[in-house]
Amino acid sequence: MATKARVEWADAAKGLSIIGVCIMHVVTGVPGGRETALGQFSSFLDPLRMPLFFLVSGLFAHRILERSFADLWYRRLWFLLVPYLVFNPFHALTRMSIDNNFSWIGLVKAMVLGNVGLWFLYALMLYNIFAWTLRKQPPWLAILVSCIPLVIGAFLGGGENLFFRQVLTYAPMFFIGLHCRDFFFRLAREAFRPWVVIGSAALFFGSEFLTRTLAKTIFSDWTPTVAAQTLGTGFVSSLAALPFAIVVAVWICAIPYVNRLFLFVGRNTLQVYVFHPLGLFLLGGIAGSLAEAHPDTLSFLGTLAGQLWWGIGACVVASAVGYAISKTPYLGWVLFPPALRRPQEKQQQSRNSAPAGVDRAPSV
Repeated sequence: MATKARVEWADAAKGLSIIGVCIMHVVTGVPGGRETALGQFSSFLDPLRMPLFFLVSGLFAHRILERSFADLWYRRLWFLLVPYLVFNPFHALTRMSIDNNFSWIGLVKAMVLGNVGLWFLYALMLYNIFAWTLRKQPPWLAILVSCIPLVIGAFLGGGENLFFRQVLTYAPMFFIGLHCRDFFFRLAREAFRPWVVIGSAALFFGSEFLTRTLAKTIFSDWTPTVAAQTLGTGFVSSLAALPFAIVVAVWICAIPYVNRLFLFVGRNTLQVYVFHPLGLFLLGGIAGSLAEAHPDTLSFLGTLAGQLWWGIGACVVASAVGYAISKTPYLGWVLFPPALRRPQEKQQQSRNSAPAGVDRAPSV
């Protein structure tokens, strides 16, 4: 069977997305981290980070428009569900530990209704089912319908809950990638043309300037009304950032050595997404303790810069553990489970293995 050729800029885009997520978790986990240069860079990546991930996910989900729900289950949902069921309890317990609020009810709710840890796997399953349901609708209508939960959620207070805020905002990104893939592939082919570079950059920076101005003025006080309004402005800001994000991903592919890092990370995003928060939880607080225990040699770890670097190292170590697990026979199934055999495949295998002289059932 021929191996499918990978689209390098899409891998680089996913690498950019998950590296941005790691940086965001590091700077928000260290007191004062958001005020540093790294924190400012993370803020710059806000509209590029997860919108880009879900856009690329939609770009390569186009085959669900042609298949049955059984195909969707066997080819996509199964591979998202297994790592979610295996690892989401750990992420939920981590959050409970941080909040000092352990409960069985909370754990069940985190599994059934999603969790801030592995919410993206939960969201991808919802988006795929939603897209399959709307597969026979015109693309423009499907994209429009994907925005309806965002509007309803804004009126019902979904903007105040982080999980619902993320799920509602990024659903249209998945649908736009799914139904407008030709546009983005064409954009990637033209990514070095001056008018594309200037136009996408102007759109991105103009949107960022407007968004940040609103955040300092009209939206400076966080209220339920502001939460609802920023659902809409956040969606528009992310939408405006996507063309520039594609251009940047194509540029990354053209930079020697740098491209290897982004391509490698982009091809192993699941391991990084699943393991880096656990690494930060288990290793993140050790830096301060080491600095206190060894003030003469490890005092740097007690500084703001030291804690940020330690957090980045924790992400790298945890991701490396996840990568090693994914490459370990049988153990790697917790991340990448083997494909399920369909009933007709089992029936076919049974017929093929029937002993001589035994009549096989006729094929349907």
